[in-house]
Amino acid sequence: TKVTVGAGTAKKQTKSIKVTTPSTWKSVKVTASSSNKKVATVKASGKTVKVTAVKKGSAKVTVKVTAKKGNKKVSKTLTAKAAVINAGLKFTSAPTDMAVGAEEKVATKKCPSVAKVSYKSSDDTIATVAEDGTVKAVKAGKVTITATSDYGKEVTTDINVKNYVLKDVKQTKANALEASILGATKDIKTTDVKITNTANQNVIAVKSVTPD
Repeated sequence: TKVTVGAGTAKKQTKSIKVTTPSTWKSVKVTASSSNKKVATVKASGKTVKVTAVKKGSAKVTVKVTAKKGNKKVSKTLTAKAAVINAGLKFTSAPTDMAVGAEEKVATKKCPSVAKVSYKSSDDTIATVAEDGTVKAVKAGKVTITATSDYGKEVTTDINVKNYVLKDVKQTKANALEASILGATKDIKTTDVKITNTANQNVIAVKSVTPD
């Protein structure tokens, strides 16, 4: 009786209407037409009518079914409403940097709200992403997370996976700094830390690093 299809996507979205006929009907033939081809086009194939979005609006899909029942010809005319919406999808939260071993969740805003969103990582060896959008950093590198709506919309976000991510730092003594660092800090080395004097841009040598 109705179908909702997304417009405004890189690829025109198509959804299907299934036609069901009595088992006594033989040699079934299905034809379909759209009341507004500028909004949605239709094409019948077997007992399936494919509705393709063109632009936002509504159209009436008329489906004519003809068949044979014994020696008699039978026919039925059905109608369905095709609603074409402007599909939307965007990331509302996503990390730009992650430390190896960390887990963070990406989130999206979708239109319509009933749309189903799936996620994919461009490289699972760098970071994986679960069905609920949870990203797990595996090794250092750059990865792209793609979110795809079943209404045809697709968006991407890039994440830099690093061995360490510096969150904050404060000077506790004349010759000591205390920093919050994400990552496998038990393996951190003095060469992984760079300290620069912002007044003269001199690099200060790191004598030792001690994770708490």
